[in-house]
Parts: sequence; C-alpha cells; structure tokens
Amino acid sequence: MRVAVIVIFSLSIILSGAGFWLYQRPLPAVAADVKIPSPPISKAIKLPWPAYGQAAIGAVGFGVLDKNNTSKPVPIASIAKAVTALAILQQKNLSVGQQGPNITFTSSDEQLYRDYLARDGSVLPVSAGQQISQYQALQAMMLPSANNIADTAAIWAFGSLNAYVTFANQFVRNLGMTRTNISDASGFSPKTTSTAEDLVYLGVAALKNPVLAEIVSQKEANFPDVGIVKNVNSLLGEDGILGIKTGNTDEAGGSFLFAAKRSVAGQDIAVIGAILGAPARAQALSDSRVLILSSDKGFEKRVFLQPGTVVGRYLAPWGESVPAVSSSEVSGLAWKGSRVQPKVSLQPIGPGLKENSMVGTITVPLGESKISQKAVLAQKLAGPSWYWRVFHR
Repeated sequence: MRVAVIVIFSLSIILSGAGFWLYQRPLPAVAADVKIPSPPISKAIKLPWPAYGQAAIGAVGFGVLDKNNTSKPVPIASIAKAVTALAILQQKNLSVGQQGPNITFTSSDEQLYRDYLARDGSVLPVSAGQQISQYQALQAMMLPSANNIADTAAIWAFGSLNAYVTFANQFVRNLGMTRTNISDASGFSPKTTSTAEDLVYLGVAALKNPVLAEIVSQKEANFPDVGIVKNVNSLLGEDGILGIKTGNTDEAGGSFLFAAKRSVAGQDIAVIGAILGAPARAQALSDSRVLILSSDKGFEKRVFLQPGTVVGRYLAPWGESVPAVSSSEVSGLAWKGSRVQPKVSLQPIGPGLKENSMVGTITVPLGESKISQKAVLAQKLAGPSWYWRVFHR
C-alpha cells in the first residue's frame, strides 16, 4: 500500500511537472493572411490631342500619364538642346548663382556660326577671341536656340562632337529614354530623333536640375557684343508655363517640350508634356496650352483606403481570429483612369498584443513617390486556454 502511494505521488509530480512544462512553452507566432483591397478607379478623361504628329503628357513625380501616337521616333529639332545642356551640366557641374569657366571662341567657332547662318539655322553671332561663360552658353542654347553655341559648348565640354554624341546617347538611356537617338548637339540633324513619351522624361530631368530650370524660365538674356536676346518660348509665364524648349526645322516641323506649374486639388504639380510634328512652331505652342489646361481635369484626390479597411487577418491555431486594418484614411493625388494597387506588409504577432497596436505598413505607389500608412490590430489577440496549451501542441 505504501509503495502504491509513493508511485501515485511520484506520477502526479511527474505529470504536474510535464503539464507545467507544456503550459510554459512559448506560443507560436501568428502569421497574417494578407488581404489587399482594390481601390476604385475613376473614368479616364479624353485629352484634346492635336490632330497632327504626336504628343504626351506627364508630371514630375508621376512620370508619363497619357500619350497619343508615340510609337515612332521622329526628328525633335532644337528640343535636343535640352539634352545637350543637361549633358554639359553633368560633365561640368554648376550651382545656382555660378557662371562657370569661360569659353573662348576660335576661328572654328566662327565657321560654325557661318555654316548655320547659311542654312538658316538659329545662331548667336561670335568672333574669334570673344568669351562667354558656361552659364551664358547654356542661355544661348536654350533661349534664342543658338545652334552654333550648342556645338561649341559640346566640343568645349567633351572634346569633340563625336565624344558628346557617345556620352549623350548613354545619358538619355539612363533617363529612361529608350527610343531616343542623339546624332548632334543642336538638333538640326533630322537623325536626332525621339518620341513625345521619351521627351516627358527629358522634361522631368530638366526641371530637376536647378540651373537649367532657372535658365529655361528666363524671358531674355544679355550677351557680350550682342545685347539682349529674347526667349523663343513666347508663352513663358502664361498658364503657369515654366519652359522648356521649342524646336522647328523642315524635317521636324514645329515642336515644344513644355512644363507648367498647376494647382490641382490643393496640391501644386509640375505638368510636363511634348508636342511633335506640328505644321509650325506657333501651332505647337498654341496647342500646348490646350493640353495643359485640359490636364487639370485629369487629376483627382483619390481615397485608396478608408479608415478601418481590413488589409489582413491573423488566424491563431487555437481558434482566435483578429483583423488588421488601416489606421486612417489613405489618400493622394492620382491620374484618373490609372490603376493604383496598395501593397500590404504584415508582421507575425503573438497573443496579448493590444488593440490598435501597429502590425505592419500599407504603401500606395504614386508614380515616383509613395504614401505609407500604419496597419493596426482591430482588437486584442486573445491567448489560448490552458487546455489548448497543454494538449494541442
């Protein structure tokens, strides 16, 4: 009898210890089953595209938003000078307020001037021994669209036009301009081609460079021995237009790479667009205003997620289920008709985590930017019963 009592007592101690050990084992982390909601999509607007050539529109931070007939690369005339200016600034950087080193004209530069003048190209008069600063050279390229200065500055910065062309073609690829070919510095050659869609990327890059953005917004510039020269872009300052570059040759027709500051839904944006193949430069300028004003209606403040939207669920092996929700409204400026898909990342959790505890992030990509918001627990995740702890693991 005494032996039986000892055995029973010993077994009870062993079982109690085993039960206590089983009860105290760490509970498994609970992973989430992510549920990505699909936000509503507004109806796309129909922009008043020109009946000729090709066109595209975008915005800084959004990339290309819409395009028309942009499949074939075409000559871009003096818009190419925006590439030249950016390439020179990449090679010989300037900060706002700096003039940079001087460029001394040679007899070769005089010949470039005479050659372009004979072909009825836009020029800035030069003479051997005369000097202008790097900044003034960029002004001469971008305002009066001087072809000879584009060549002179490219040779000065890169050593030769061939070296410039090699650099420029890699440069535009790095900007995402995959259907652009640079054959010269001035754009006078019809072999320098691009698409309106590619040129939106060029326009974004131009505005992001503070020196070039400053230059293209200037209505005039003063040059040694020449005097004041007006910007060919006659629309500067109208409808928020900030620049960027006009173009006009027999092969390219009229063209305009434009940027405009607009206020939409309480937010300032920089609209970028390009029109190629117009009957004349004046037509491209005129039609750009129509596109700019119409683009205002293409933007909207869109609510992607309402507060409390379920973005996932935690289902514990002991049967408890708790949703993860958006902590607040997720909204931002979007282009009508564009599909914006949120991304949800939820981390594993343990029992006892309180209501409104952060468990992950919700990210909404908007072009080059993104909006992030917290994902939280809608309620506390209760732990399992003692029975489950001991017998169900």
